[in-house]
Amino acid sequence: MTEHIVTNHRFDRLTNLDISTHHREGTRWLSKNDLLSSFSYWVVRQSPYDTPDITPALTAWDANLSAVFPSADMPVEFSYEKLAAMITEDVFQSIPEIEKLNHRKNGRDGMSFCSRHGGPSPDDDFIDLGALARNVFFMIMRESITQG
Repeated sequence: MTEHIVTNHRFDRLTNLDISTHHREGTRWLSKNDLLSSFSYWVVRQSPYDTPDITPALTAWDANLSAVFPSADMPVEFSYEKLAAMITEDVFQSIPEIEKLNHRKNGRDGMSFCSRHGGPSPDDDFIDLGALARNVFFMIMRESITQG
């Protein structure tokens, strides 16, 4: 009797650990729009505001990526390591318009308190740039693996 091994390719369950463990080899062709759209998605998703103004941060990220991409829709070949080096907390902190997302709008430091009847003010929150970089990177990798 022959043994059959069944593999489950459920990419909807492709975790960050799966990606970093099993999908580091090879290269991927990505466009500037791939990076801009993932960045936009995660800035909005992580923002404490319902409709955040992401234009300054997005414009700055676009300018930063222009050194690598000749045009928005012209793909460039990336390895896992090259992409990982481009999307880091340090890179985001080096861009003032993105680094600003990591600060509370009200300028206060420390903890704020809220009751069970009222949540914290969005002005007391900020976007964690480490989480933003991780989310953008793994979204791009996940889409590249599942769509490519």
